[in-house]
Amino acid sequence: MRILVLGSEGFIGKHVIRFYQHLGWNIWGADLFEAASADYPYVKLSRLSPELDDLLEQQSFDYCINAAGSGNVSYSVSHPLIDFEANALDVIRLLDAIRKLQPQCRYVQMSSAAVYGNPTVLPIREDAPCIPVSPYGHHKWIAEIICREYATIYKLGIVIVRPFSVYGPGLKKQLFWDLYRRYLDNPAVLDVWGTGQESRDFVFVEDLVAAIHTIILKDNFNCGVYNIASGHETTIAEAVSGLFGHVNSNTSIQFNNKTRAGDPLNWRADISQLLSLGYQPSFDFAAGIEKLAQWYKSLN
Repeated sequence: MRILVLGSEGFIGKHVIRFYQHLGWNIWGADLFEAASADYPYVKLSRLSPELDDLLEQQSFDYCINAAGSGNVSYSVSHPLIDFEANALDVIRLLDAIRKLQPQCRYVQMSSAAVYGNPTVLPIREDAPCIPVSPYGHHKWIAEIICREYATIYKLGIVIVRPFSVYGPGLKKQLFWDLYRRYLDNPAVLDVWGTGQESRDFVFVEDLVAAIHTIILKDNFNCGVYNIASGHETTIAEAVSGLFGHVNSNTSIQFNNKTRAGDPLNWRADISQLLSLGYQPSFDFAAGIEKLAQWYKSLN
């Protein structure tokens, strides 16, 4: 099988690349960055330039996984136009290139649980109303609408996945990385946003990639939607305590009782559709957070 991974130099993209290299698939990577040391064929893309068309004209792919785009909710609030370009405009550019040059290529759209906003019912099913509370969530929702357009009108084979709170070695942004970097500056006291009772459904990155592979093997690519998560709700207080139990249990954790624009309150996914395909997660939160803490320690 030949597979193209967009966003191959990002956190999720790198894990996808390693997974399929291990399986022996023929992997190509593409991203906006230089990657001269990549041990797989790689193409540096530029927005509004013809590199993507050139690649699709020269190479045939069975699957394209789009792990590109911006994944920073706070940044989307302050830079909505940039976020729109990365998370919505680039998607229609990619799908239109596939439409013109390789309509047989099956496409995996990496959306986000941010499309749900603040759900009124937990766990969240894929048919729950999508009412985003951040520019990031709105733009991911717009990208899903674009996918449905290209699946319905142009008959492209597409599937949409909605990862919840992905974490693991290699992620240098978001909650855990931000806390760890600030901990290095002040190991005694750590100030954390919120009350601690906000919750997330954390999914370890290796489970995310395994779930995507299960979907690739089992789904019919008729633009279905899958939550990718653990199916378990973890409060931020529990998550922070879990991390620093491995890093430094003497650090004092203080919640500031403030909320940030764009942050949802409580998440827990219904993953019954994913489980129906035969997928089973390999990491509970305790095992995943220990691996993350070990990686942090290896950086020092």
